Amino acid sequence: MRAERSGKPAPMADTVGVAVMLGFCGVLWGARAAAQGGPPMITDDPGTPGDGRWEINIAALTNLSVPVNTFQLPLIDMNYGVGDRLQLKYEVPYVVEREFGESRSGLGASLLGIKWRFYDAGAAAWQVSTYPQLQFNYPDSASPHRGIAAPGTSVLLPLEFERNVAGFDLTVEVGRWLRPAGQGDSWITGAVIGHELCKGFELLAELHEEGSPGFTRNESILNAGARWDLSERYTVLAAVGRDLHNGFGAQNTLLTYLGIQLHL
Repeated sequence: MRAERSGKPAPMADTVGVAVMLGFCGVLWGARAAAQGGPPMITDDPGTPGDGRWEINIAALTNLSVPVNTFQLPLIDMNYGVGDRLQLKYEVPYVVEREFGESRSGLGASLLGIKWRFYDAGAAAWQVSTYPQLQFNYPDSASPHRGIAAPGTSVLLPLEFERNVAGFDLTVEVGRWLRPAGQGDSWITGAVIGHELCKGFELLAELHEEGSPGFTRNESILNAGARWDLSERYTVLAAVGRDLHNGFGAQNTLLTYLGIQLHL
């Protein structure tokens, strides 16, 4: 859900984004909430699947802009719990891009990561994790040459924070992308808040930001999403959003996520 980098930021768009996010918070205020990051949101949280448990997300993602439309059909995101505070992750999409009536497809870049919740004061207090991830392509993959995946190897170094505040949970993530020379490093920040309307059904709101090291360019994304527990094993994940501003390239007019989460 990130775009190529070019252009300059628009401060007014950032102000609008913050205002809309606060509006979401106002709607959710005053009742018990159960917000968490992670799919279908971009921002992650300190949560882990539990010892010996699998959490597998199978999803279809859409990213519409002018002139490129990008689809991940599907995105496979596999997570495994080691003890109560560690999570191992592997993620890979199959990417389809359409531009000026032409299509190209292939494996996107993979993500390999490990999450460690190194501080946990309980559900009603601070939980903090780190979630380093390695983004790479398979040696025989032609996707970087075809423009489907970023070339080289990148590293994401984030921290995730979660706490119950006045009856609702707030998740915040801050991190840094370290990319090969010429691609440009960036900072990421994100906040997610949600509300459980009824048992097993949660609404989510997210404001996610990515900016160049000096924040001379940035991308602001607003997302609204939902999680619906069909059973103890299956959860439906859905989100829809758009760029409020994109100083890195073409503005994304529609971002969608629709998937199923398996708990094994």
